[in-house]
Amino acid sequence: MKVYKTNQIKNIALIGNSGSGKTTLAEAMLFECGLLRRRGTIDGGNTASDYFPVEKEYEYSVFPSVISYEWKDKLMNFIDCPGADDFVGGVITALNVTDMALMLIDAASGVEVGTVNQFRYADTLKKPVVLLVNKMDHEKADYDNTLASLRDVYGSKITPVQYPIGSGATFNGIIDVLKQKYYHWEPGDTAPQVLEIPESEKERAAEYYQVLLEAAAENDEGLMEKFFDQGTLSEEEMREGIHKGMLNQSLYPLFCSSGEKNMAVHRIMNFLSMVAPSPDD
Repeated sequence: MKVYKTNQIKNIALIGNSGSGKTTLAEAMLFECGLLRRRGTIDGGNTASDYFPVEKEYEYSVFPSVISYEWKDKLMNFIDCPGADDFVGGVITALNVTDMALMLIDAASGVEVGTVNQFRYADTLKKPVVLLVNKMDHEKADYDNTLASLRDVYGSKITPVQYPIGSGATFNGIIDVLKQKYYHWEPGDTAPQVLEIPESEKERAAEYYQVLLEAAAENDEGLMEKFFDQGTLSEEEMREGIHKGMLNQSLYPLFCSSGEKNMAVHRIMNFLSMVAPSPDD
């Protein structure tokens, strides 16, 4: 069995309101890393993390469950938490033993009561949070409204790293602000084409990039000096600034995905392996 150094281990609580797609995302991650040859479904009652009979009957998580996989030479440990308020004790327990939270938000429902409650527990325990607007393929998905409602509650700390192209049936791409790339999916594909940002999106992407750049620079004096001196930072330096902003809870990175269709799951896995805090932090 491989032995990991402490800084190679990432312990993450997978939280979010009931129905936001946590278990489906966990299934997609296990499939993406090769531990599953075939993805299970909630309806099929055959997912890796909802295995108790009562969970199969109710079709939602009741108990926290652990999934682990190796990704980019990191050991990624997740606790898939129940989303229902009746089982919030599982969320609190998971947050106490992990180093950060990945919070899923239903793109069709936006900020819900469970979102607010669980975020409050993460904040009380001083845990970094990465936000993932999931279910972008839902017919009522609305990224802009979800972003606006998040900022209404949590202010400018909400910092998009990605924004989607289309929603519902037309969701077929994301603009990755950090990497300055356009990820495009053809119908039925799970692996995207990585393209240059289209001309029609360059202005919006530049605005998001500037916000992310300034937010990353604010968290380190050296990065701030370089930003003022050169007006920009490298991608690696921006990740360093984002990492420090997460640790002091001055920055909450925002991503988007469709866990069910396995769209953009690979990207969030990469980000967490590189930027998520380890027990050393």
